[in-house]
Amino acid sequence: MSITGYFFEAAAWYRDVKRAIGEWTGASQELLHVHAGLLIFVITALILRNRAHLPNAMALALVAVFATLNEFVDWINGPSASALEPYWDFTNTLFWPCILFVLARGWR
Repeated sequence: MSITGYFFEAAAWYRDVKRAIGEWTGASQELLHVHAGLLIFVITALILRNRAHLPNAMALALVAVFATLNEFVDWINGPSASALEPYWDFTNTLFWPCILFVLARGWR
């Protein structure tokens, strides 16, 4: 199998895992985006809190990278139900990490 074949196979596996998590938890895809964004942000900020000058900025950047990669994989798996879905997903993933980032900056 070619590299491209493995890539598309991995993208399909990722899509199936996301659907299975949604079915198992009963959470909508939108809510899963919110939870994933918060989870990535908090874990990264905790890991980097004593090792980096701006741990919250790095954590926010990592959330943005993961959100972008997720939307790219979703795009590979086929068209969205609506043209705005990728933008809403990205916004749902980044909203609360952005709020936490702004609040953390204000407390310093």
